[in-house]
Amino acid sequence: MIKLIAAVCLSVALSGCATSNFTAGRDFPSANVSSITKGKTTVTELKSLFGEPYAKSPVSETDEKWVYTYTNGSAHAQSYVVTMKVTTTGTQKTLDVLIRNDVVINYTYSEGPAPGTTTRTN
Repeated sequence: MIKLIAAVCLSVALSGCATSNFTAGRDFPSANVSSITKGKTTVTELKSLFGEPYAKSPVSETDEKWVYTYTNGSAHAQSYVVTMKVTTTGTQKTLDVLIRNDVVINYTYSEGPAPGTTTRTN
C-alpha cells in the first residue's frame, strides 16, 4: 500500500504543464479591408485605415508591396509520467497590397488558423 501511495505521489510530482502566449506582426483592423478600392485608394488612405505596414518591399521601379500581418495564439504543454501533450492554437491575418504610383492596384486578404495550429501527443 505504501508503495502504491509513493508511486501515485511520484507520478503527480513528475507531471506538469506550461502555457505560453505569442504574437507576431502588428494588429490591424480587418473590418477596414472592405474600404479598399483598387485603382482609387491611396497610400495616405491606407495608412489612415491600417497604420504603417509591417513590411514594405519594392517590386519594380513603379510598384511596391505593402504587407500587414498579425498572428497571435498560445501553446500549452502538459507532461505526464510517460507522455506529453502539446496543443498550439492561434489565428493569423494577412493583407498584401500592391501599390503603383501611390495608388492600390491589387490586394489580397486572408484570415485563418495560424500555421502550426495542432494537438500532438508524444
